[in-house]
Amino acid sequence: MTVQKAKKTYHHGDLRAALLSSARMLLEEQGISALGLRAITRHAGVSSAAATPHFGNLMGLLSALATVGYEELAAALDPVLEQGAHAAGLVYVRFAILNPGLFTLMFRTDVIDRDEPALAAARARTSGMLTQLIDSLESPQPQRTQAGTRAALWAKVHGLAVLAIDGFLDVLLSSQGEGMSLEDLLEDALR
Repeated sequence: MTVQKAKKTYHHGDLRAALLSSARMLLEEQGISALGLRAITRHAGVSSAAATPHFGNLMGLLSALATVGYEELAAALDPVLEQGAHAAGLVYVRFAILNPGLFTLMFRTDVIDRDEPALAAARARTSGMLTQLIDSLESPQPQRTQAGTRAALWAKVHGLAVLAIDGFLDVLLSSQGEGMSLEDLLEDALR
């Protein structure tokens, strides 16, 4: 009779998911500057070396977290794409407002590896969804190229998202909002 040793596992069950969850909590609570491997692993309750087999380094972990962000954004956009650009724009900005740290991380080229295959695939899926939506629109300015139309519409929703995250839309509402809510302002701006 042989006795098999019990496989040693982390108390989390899924260390990769636990590390991503810890990174996300720290990101949303304290910002990108709080994200270090030691802080993330300490928050997850594991040794600082525990992240290396899963992510390699901090950039690998943050790239995986950005991948989650793109996947979540695509999942949020998918049900409203048939409703058109207005609905998709609202979802895009709402996603940013609900996930400000994650949204910001998704576009930070200095801390993520944009060429990491899973991140590149998630980003391409989200971009493809939006490109397909925009390409289906009839351009209000026929002289504008498809690329110009995409850039203008993306700049509009992304700019609103960043202004909302940074609190500038709240400032605008308090000074010129005419009793509007943030949701009212977004509806109006995205018409």
